[in-house]
Amino acid sequence: MDKSVFLDAMNITRWRCADKPLKPYLVLHDLDADLSDQTLISDVLGLLNVDIDQCEFDCEMIKGPQVVWDMRKVKTRPRVAWVVSAPVSDLLIHPDEKRQLWQQIILHINKSDVDVEGTCAQH
Repeated sequence: MDKSVFLDAMNITRWRCADKPLKPYLVLHDLDADLSDQTLISDVLGLLNVDIDQCEFDCEMIKGPQVVWDMRKVKTRPRVAWVVSAPVSDLLIHPDEKRQLWQQIILHINKSDVDVEGTCAQH
């Protein structure tokens, strides 16, 4: 059995150094992911109103930061990410995967606009 799966099942969190403060957002990726295309990643995060410097990049869920993008091949529950896509390397070669990501971004932006308008209308 994979050790990380066992720890997740037992709801045991991973050791993190206390000296390094957590960033408010999390991007999930596969262990072997090629994240060298910073342009696409920055563009997607920018559309979500998140700066790349505010993000932790990890292969596993971390308690604390909000998951903004899950780009792992195999998604796990609970699905809490704002947007979910194929890995970046697949997005670059499969237009359908990229289209699905853009549709999710548009839905997220529209939802955020409605939330803001609703909040303003209540005051």
